[in-house]
Amino acid sequence: MDYFKDAFDNALSKSVAEKIMEQILNGELKPGDRIVESVYAELFNTSRSPIREAIYLLATEGLIERVPRKGAFIKGYTINEVQDLLDIRNHLEILAAQRIKEPNKKKDLLEDMKRILEKMDQCNNQKDYTHLNYDFHFTLIKFSESTVIESVYKKIVLPLVRVQSLHFKSGETINKSRDDHHKIYDFLKNNEVEELVSLLRKHTEDVILNLRRQVF
Repeated sequence: MDYFKDAFDNALSKSVAEKIMEQILNGELKPGDRIVESVYAELFNTSRSPIREAIYLLATEGLIERVPRKGAFIKGYTINEVQDLLDIRNHLEILAAQRIKEPNKKKDLLEDMKRILEKMDQCNNQKDYTHLNYDFHFTLIKFSESTVIESVYKKIVLPLVRVQSLHFKSGETINKSRDDHHKIYDFLKNNEVEELVSLLRKHTEDVILNLRRQVF
């Protein structure tokens, strides 16, 4: 998943942002850790300008906090912020589901979703599964054919992916996630909107409950 598509004019800044994002998702960078510009300047053999551009974008996207005269730090989230993020995603997905008409006529999106599911079935890596999970849910959003819903959804992408990566720390949550996503696909394919909406609500409630229990 290209989370930074069209976000940068400078390809090097994009590479730096992708590196920091990867380090956040794999746990190498944790909440409160300071981003040291010189480390990335040396790693990418560049000046600090592309590093600062990457940090600026990640700050605007909610992954980094910039503190005057102290530097940039990996942002931590409260349980209330996590719940807000997941509730917003849930509302957007339910809105998208209610907009879907004749899903079987959108065979390309159904095929995309099926291919993602097949990859999810074979994946046990936390970081890779997190990316696949986002791809699946964003495909659901595309079914709505609403540029507004899609645009709003994209605004919460990076914090949402970060939160989801915490949820997928254990194999147990990944296994349950697979089951839920197969059901979502089946309900969507069969145009069972009420069942789909009900499952999307339950899916979000389960994620929040798990994060409360394991992380906060």
